[in-house]
Amino acid sequence: MIFHQTIFDSMSKNSVQNYLLQAILIEKAIQSSTDSLLLTFINRQKNPALVLNQGIIMKNYLLIMMSCLFFIALPVTAKDKDLNIVFIPKSSDQVFWDIMRSGVDEAIKEVKTQNNIALTWRGPSYNDHTDAQIRILQTYSRPNVDAIIIVPTDRERLVAPIQKAADQGIKVIVVDSAVNGTAHQTSITTDNYASGQLAAKHLANVLNKQGRVVVFRTVAGSASTDDRAKGFIDYLKKNAPDMKIIADVYGGGSRGKALHSATELLKKTPEIDGIFAVNESATDGVLRGLRNASRAGKTKLVGFDASDFLLDGLKTGDVDGLVIQNPRQMGYLSIKAAVAAVNNKATTTKTTFTEAKLITKENYLAPEIRKLMSAH
Repeated sequence: MIFHQTIFDSMSKNSVQNYLLQAILIEKAIQSSTDSLLLTFINRQKNPALVLNQGIIMKNYLLIMMSCLFFIALPVTAKDKDLNIVFIPKSSDQVFWDIMRSGVDEAIKEVKTQNNIALTWRGPSYNDHTDAQIRILQTYSRPNVDAIIIVPTDRERLVAPIQKAADQGIKVIVVDSAVNGTAHQTSITTDNYASGQLAAKHLANVLNKQGRVVVFRTVAGSASTDDRAKGFIDYLKKNAPDMKIIADVYGGGSRGKALHSATELLKKTPEIDGIFAVNESATDGVLRGLRNASRAGKTKLVGFDASDFLLDGLKTGDVDGLVIQNPRQMGYLSIKAAVAAVNNKATTTKTTFTEAKLITKENYLAPEIRKLMSAH
């Protein structure tokens, strides 16, 4: 009884019904098989009446043994259970996460025939709230959670909490931003280093490979944005040595903080020819700062990700280019990876890269570009 109760606790209602139906059919098959064996045994004896009692005992013995074998072999896998998956984004203040959520929802609908998924979506308010993200991760690192999908705010500080979750048997999938350590099953992200180089190449072309530029980051420890900055800097050193990086600053993890930092930067460093901002909130803050200082369009700006406000900047010429990612695909693939991991079908690929494209005033209205930026 305890054996069956344990099985039923891990199964959905439909799976329990299928299990019981299989059990009834198996019982009938076993009954028929043992009856045949008993008749064969008795008919081969010289005095069947003398061995009837022995045959009945043998039948009961065979019935018990075959039942055990059948029920042990009866498949009970994660396919038969509802999955509890927790998604922990970096923040809740960017369009980027809305688009990623649409990919998550799409994947959940697709896998519904195999697993019903109970999704919990909860993240910190801003990119720089690493303590809050760690607390959320710790809260959901518990036995009834099958998988956690997380966008780490800090590549080093999240290592230990992710390891603790994995030690409890939870499958951890990393999305968008890399993390150190090996406890996660796989990571799904943009090639951020290459994307930073793409931004650098475009800004170099806009400035004819000369001028004074600024790298405007978000928060220290964020793997995705730091990798973009590194790609940007390395490209300029190799391909545009006459472009001088005169400032490399961390502007904060929200639009408000980015605006404040950009305002202070523009006051202290008036002679700036170009700025590379590493994500949506950073680009938003820099664009607002440039407009407030009447320098939009004069100081060239290449940013990362998109929103209606940033697209307006492209349209007006205040933004010279944006590198956009495919958050929908990241969200979609993260659910597929989580389900595969729980069902013990995890991929051997440790990192999957999704696409990134440079958009400008000339191409941002193209259908394939609009699709990447839409949450619908």
